[in-house]
Amino acid sequence: MWSVSVTGPVRRARPKPIDPAVPLRPETARALERGRILYNAGRYFEAHEAWEAAWIVEDGEPRLLLQGLIQVAAGYLKAVAHRRPGGAARLLAAGLGKLAPLPDGFAGLSLASFRDRVGRSLAEVRRWIAGDRTGIDPSLAPPLERA
Repeated sequence: MWSVSVTGPVRRARPKPIDPAVPLRPETARALERGRILYNAGRYFEAHEAWEAAWIVEDGEPRLLLQGLIQVAAGYLKAVAHRRPGGAARLLAAGLGKLAPLPDGFAGLSLASFRDRVGRSLAEVRRWIAGDRTGIDPSLAPPLERA
């Protein structure tokens, strides 16, 4: 059996910065806006559906954005409508993970404040799981605003 030892520091390539002004396909831009309006109205399932139609055909960072938004919307649906804190926590955390590498202003959205407030919601859902609360206030779901 061979053993390989590496001497000296390991160099890792820096990730290429993501351009916040990445152009979206016209149908993706329409789906993103339709989903944004539905999400902001508390219609999480419908927002999920609107974004999923675009997610299926997208790739790269736009796909990552859509998947993150889908998971966040599904997380709020689990928390508010289904009252399932475990599922809500998993989906909110997964959505935040997808949105984390995207810069504020990506696809014309105010992602920094959105991520911050979703993170606060996730903390409240975890308190719910721990038995420190009996649910979350639907007003904790942050609006998804344009940059």
